[in-house]
Formats: sequence, structure tokens, C-alpha cells
Amino acid sequence: MKTISAHSCRLWVGVLAMAALFAIDAPAAGPFVSQWSPGELAQVEPFESTGKWAGTHYFYWYDYPNRHFFDNAAHTDDGLQDHFPDAEFVSYNSIEWHEKQLADCEEAGIDFILPVYWGVVDNYFRPGVSFSVLGLGPLQTAVERRERAGLSSPKIGMFYDTSTLLPGIRGEQRSERYDLRTDEGKDLFYRTIRDFFYQIHPKHWAAIGGHPLVVLYGSGFAKDHDESTAVYVYEQFRRDFNGVRPYIIYDSSWNFRRDAATQWGAALNGPNIFGSVAQIGPGYCDAAVPGRKTPIRDRENGNFYRWSWNKVLNNDINIVLLETWNEMHEGTDICESREYGRQYIQITREYVDKWKRVEKATDSIVLQNPDLLPPPPSTEGGEYRDAASVRITLGQGGRSEGISLVSGNEDGVVENAEIGGSPCTRTIVAGHTYMYFSIVDPFYYDNRQPMVLEYTIWDEGHDWQCLQYDSFDKSATLDGAYKDAEHFTCRNSGQWKTCRVELEDARFVNRQNRGADFRFCVVGGSLAVKDVVIKKLSAAP
Repeated sequence: MKTISAHSCRLWVGVLAMAALFAIDAPAAGPFVSQWSPGELAQVEPFESTGKWAGTHYFYWYDYPNRHFFDNAAHTDDGLQDHFPDAEFVSYNSIEWHEKQLADCEEAGIDFILPVYWGVVDNYFRPGVSFSVLGLGPLQTAVERRERAGLSSPKIGMFYDTSTLLPGIRGEQRSERYDLRTDEGKDLFYRTIRDFFYQIHPKHWAAIGGHPLVVLYGSGFAKDHDESTAVYVYEQFRRDFNGVRPYIIYDSSWNFRRDAATQWGAALNGPNIFGSVAQIGPGYCDAAVPGRKTPIRDRENGNFYRWSWNKVLNNDINIVLLETWNEMHEGTDICESREYGRQYIQITREYVDKWKRVEKATDSIVLQNPDLLPPPPSTEGGEYRDAASVRITLGQGGRSEGISLVSGNEDGVVENAEIGGSPCTRTIVAGHTYMYFSIVDPFYYDNRQPMVLEYTIWDEGHDWQCLQYDSFDKSATLDGAYKDAEHFTCRNSGQWKTCRVELEDARFVNRQNRGADFRFCVVGGSLAVKDVVIKKLSAAP
């Protein structure tokens, strides 16, 4: 029989009260009263800031069979790449399921978990996201059960899935994304963080040097952001938590710098190391997810994970983020699974112990497949097999002729616009972002034919931009998947300008994010593109 502790009941009262009391349009009257008393905040058990701490992203959106298991209502289309051993017992509502996961995390040597939080401020119980608040009570009850039994559990930090900033996910009709430099945007951004820690008792917090841990996903779901966004979070958190401030590990795409940095994608792309923080994962495959064409990172029977851990051992790392504990759709799980048993729990424990003993890597691992394994070529677009060129015109009414704009990348959020009298598409995240494209495989796939790529950009509003393309050059990023072509400095002429790049080593086997073949990288502002054309320079490879 499932039971809920008195503390968990109190949390539910707080959640329901927050929805009513802290709406943007109707702030509470009278003096503000913190959810947690100074005595409760004193129960934080801090991680030493100079220690070594391992954490993992904890996906708890599963509820068999209705939530995140199948791609159709009939429950016949399996949506998972990897599978839980006993799927019928998996549910964010199940205290017992959380208990099992916590026990396995302890066995793996994991110090803290990062529930992937989809709490939608002012609309907590919206279908599809309600798991985010509904699952935190059973999770904490599982921690407290283990505590009463004399068992320790990982502490709890926050993985802020910033896709919940999108108006559509929030259930709003507005088309414009939130600008986190404005009062409205700052408030929404902060209250998501605040309300997570209002639902987690301070004694359970993962707190670096006493500061509760917040790990941010990518920035692409907001219109803009800057240093004032983070300053606001610090100031308001101190107000609401009696002087305590958070410890923010931000994704490198954000336009502010806080306590530490990381970057999503290590399970696919390999270790991301930013100073004292490393993010690593065991491999990647999302072939079971409809519409996905992401390249595959083979696990090589654990060797890719071991190779990644060796990068940690050979660097001065204080925090390791393991990507992920149980994201079964993308095959990045290290939890127990039907496919791998407890192999990755055991590997994790082995290397966590080495790392905390300050051992250097002693096993020299050579990957059998150092390249990202591309998906097989598609036959779609066969009419372009013998074409001399492919092209795309962008913006409202644009036309795709063998080149497609790739959407869905959080670091490549774009919108249609009209600039200088011409329809176009532009990036909407200022700072450092991308615009992704794919080419139909029959036109060019894993070939060595020389080509020229021409694209027309609005010469204003950024510092510089360049083409990054999937190449045969193994010295380029990710074995050539992201090779820089010539950098073009913006002259701010306020005119349309055509950039021309000759390619001798293009591979174009869909190895970039979401199966893209090339992208435009823009630094220091926004990039608008009107059209792209790729021409073969000879008839034979």
C-alpha cells in the first residue's frame, strides 16, 4: 500500500497555494512569507565545494502504459529505444519505483539526482507536464522511507528543462517567446526555479557549498537573456530563502556566466569538459523515436563510456554529470535495462571510485568506431539523384528544392521574417547560435565530389558567421561532423550579401544534430538568411 508522509502532504498544500498566490497578473498582497523557515533551511547538508560529486539526470515522466512508453493510444507502437526490466511497475506515482531507482543510484556511487523538471508555472496540472509536480511527492517519500530504514539516498538538485518556457508547452496562445531580460520573462524564469525548491525539503537538497544546485538546459527556448537574468534569480532566491542563493551550472549557450558551465549532448558527442565540470554519457541511439534521424553513438560494450570516464580521470574535475540515468527514448540510460542489465551501474561505480581516489586512467581504450555512425541513406528525394544543384528559398512562401531547414534543435531556433523587402529566416537567440539544414541523400551522400555552396545573408546585426559542414576531415570537431569553412565578418552594410564557399571534402551523411548536413554558426547577434544553393562542380566523383 502506498503512503504519503505528513511532509509530502504539506508540500501539496504549498504547490496548490503557489498556483493561486503567485500568478504574474495577481501577486499576493501583504508581506512575503518564505516557504521554509530558517530552522528548516539549516537542515541543508552541503557538499563541500572542493569535493568530488557525481550526479545524473533523472527522467521521471514515465507512467506505464500511458505516459512515455508508446507512440499510439492502442499501446502497440513501442516508443522506447531501451527498456525497463519490469515496465508495468514504472510510474512517477509509485513510491516503490522511486525507491528502486534511488537504491540503484546509491549502488552506482551517485551523489545526487537531477529530476528533469517540467513544472509549468501557473499551469502545473496541464496534461503532459503534470507529472513534474505529481512525481516529486512520491520521490521524496521514497527518500524518507529509506532514511527511516537507515539507508542513504542521493540528494536532489534541479535540471531545469527550459523548453517549458515555450508558450505552446505552457498552454498559451501567444506566438512570441519570452524575453528573459524583461520583468515578465525574469519572473517566469525565476519562479520555475523557486517553485521546484518549494517542493523539495531543504534536507534533501543537493547543495554545493550550501547552495542548492540548478543545472540549466539550453537557452534556445527564450527570445533573449543576459547577465541581468541570472542576477534576478540570485536576488529573488536570497529573498525567498532567507539569504540562501542557488549554485547555477549553466549550459554554454546562455548569455550569462555563473558558478559553472556544462553542455548537453555528451552521450552522443563525447565528453564536454568546462573547467571543473564534466558531462559524459554511455552512447546514443534514438532510432525508435518517430521522425528522428540523429546519428548513432555506439556504446561498444561499455568502452565509449569507459573512454569518456578516462577523460574525467585525467582532468581536474569536481562535478561529473552523467547523461542520463534513464532517458530510454534516446538510449542514453545507465540504469538497469533489458538491453544491458546492470552493466552500466557497475561501470559507473568502478569509475566513480577511481575518480574519488584521484586515480589517473590506466586502461588505454581505443574505440572501434570513433566516428559517429551515420544513419543509412534515405531514398527520399530520388528526383535529385542526377541534379546539378539543390536549393532552398527561406521565409514566408519559401521553397525547398533538395535542401530542407532542420527544426527542433534547441541551439538552432529560428523564425520567419522580412528584411530589406525580402522574406527570410533568422536566428532569434542573440549571442552564439545556429541554423541547420539537410540535403536529400540521393543528391549527395558520403561522396567526394567538389561543390560550391552559396548563401545570401543580411549583412547587419552580428559579429561574424560561418558555414560548419559534415566533412571527411577527422581533425575537425567530432571526427569531421562540424568543420568550419571561411569566417565572414559582418560589415553592417544593411544589404543582402552572398557568401561563397568551395567544398572539396564534404561528406554530408547526416551526422549533425537531428540529421543535419550543415549549419550556419552566428556569433554576436542574429543571422538572417534568404537562400542557399549547392552546386556540383563536376559530373563525376
